[in-house]
Amino acid sequence: MPLSPRLKWKINRYGQSVDERLEKVKSLFKSVMNKQKMCPACRALIDRKEKVCPFCGEKVSAAPHGGVGRLLDSLLPQQARNTTLLLTVNVFLFGLMMVASSRSHGGGFDVNTLLGSIDGRTLVRFGAKYSLLIAEGEWWRFLTPVFLHGSLLHLGMNAWVLFDLGPAVEALYGSQKFLVLYIVTGAAGVVLSFLWHPYAISIGASGAIFGLIGAMIAYGFRNRRSVSDAVRNMFVRWAFYGLLFGFLMPGLDNAAHIGGLVAGIAFGGIVSDMPSVTEASIYTWKILSALAVLAVLFGFIMVGLRSGAY
Repeated sequence: MPLSPRLKWKINRYGQSVDERLEKVKSLFKSVMNKQKMCPACRALIDRKEKVCPFCGEKVSAAPHGGVGRLLDSLLPQQARNTTLLLTVNVFLFGLMMVASSRSHGGGFDVNTLLGSIDGRTLVRFGAKYSLLIAEGEWWRFLTPVFLHGSLLHLGMNAWVLFDLGPAVEALYGSQKFLVLYIVTGAAGVVLSFLWHPYAISIGASGAIFGLIGAMIAYGFRNRRSVSDAVRNMFVRWAFYGLLFGFLMPGLDNAAHIGGLVAGIAFGGIVSDMPSVTEASIYTWKILSALAVLAVLFGFIMVGLRSGAY
């Protein structure tokens, strides 16, 4: 049955009105993005020319100019600066452990050191989870293992996932909340590993990575939108496949994975992803992130002071 001219006119008019609204939304979005950017620390929208956030006082780099600047910003965006920092620390510590391990084996790099595993004595000297030492009071070993890796393959796998996942979580929660999330959930994974596998040496960032996954799952459940549903479903699959892989592969510490995941879900359920624009909230997260970093630094200082005794 052919449509009447009046009905055709109404359909065309409705289509035009929808297109006009979409264009207005696009224009508004472009105008906002051209004039404003997001502070990586508190996630407040500020003028693109600002070098210091007026809300939290954090230094914010100016918008990149030229092809090289845009390329660097796309590879390592400012919203992922703590992700980049964590990756750098992990690589740096792995390099130090490789040097120490090679010296303990006569000064050469062998295949086991690169692709297999760094020896257990070196891991303990650098701060691995070792339950006998934790029972003697070395509580900082709940923190230091999160930044250590036993082989190039171990480091590469965790760095790959962190580089893929970290920027999204950091952009969502802000750099300070992200840093607290990473350290707290990583430590929670070590705690559960200590309780579950008390006699095993354990290291790695996978507990913290599962913590990031858990926070994204909580975000998906808390925000009832179609996009949030897609986020939740995707990260639930990540968690399922990661835990399944951990149960099937010998040598993986699934207790740390579960501990980090549960802690991440709890963190995401308690902590809002909304920008911290009140003075109290901004300074609270500044203090918490500073305390978390200081606790990790203190842990490695204590490990260094006592390494000669191991």
